[in-house]
Amino acid sequence: MRPDPFSETHLNHCGPVGLADGERVLLWMLRQWVTARVLGEEPGARLSKKAGALVSARVATAFILMMTAIEGQVRRPLCVSAPCCGGYADDEQRLITACGVCPASPEIAGRLLEDMVVTPETVTVMARFLNTALANDGKALPMRFDAPEAVATPVRRPTLH
Repeated sequence: MRPDPFSETHLNHCGPVGLADGERVLLWMLRQWVTARVLGEEPGARLSKKAGALVSARVATAFILMMTAIEGQVRRPLCVSAPCCGGYADDEQRLITACGVCPASPEIAGRLLEDMVVTPETVTVMARFLNTALANDGKALPMRFDAPEAVATPVRRPTLH
C-alpha cells in the first residue's frame, strides 16, 4: 500500500499562480483521479469522498464522465504533475484549456485534445457539460484563446569523435 500524497495537500496549493477557481478545482480533481489510479483506488469513489465539500454532485459527475471518456480512448499515458506541484504539465494545461474554450470553439478544444484521445469530439461534449456545471457552481472557466507557444525543434548536429 502506497502512502496517499494528497493527505496534507490543499486545493489552494494545487497548480500555478493565476488560475481561476474553476481551473484550480478542475486541476485538483484531475490530480485526485490520477492519484487514485496510482494507489489502486476507484477514482469515482475517491472524488465522491474528497470533493464533496468543494463541488456539487453535478460537477463531480460531469468530471467523472469526462475522465471515463478520456480513459476509454486515450492515445498515450497522460502527463500529470504530482499532487502538490505548483506547476502545470502540458496535458493538464491542454485539458483544462479545452474545457474552458469548448463552449465558444469546439474546434479549438478538439485540436487541444487530439493528441491525447482518439475522438476528441466526444471529450469536447463532456468538457462542455463540465464547464456548464462549474459555471452553475460559480466557478466558471475562463476562455483562454492564446495559442500555445511552439516548442523549438532542437538543431541536430553531427557528433564529433
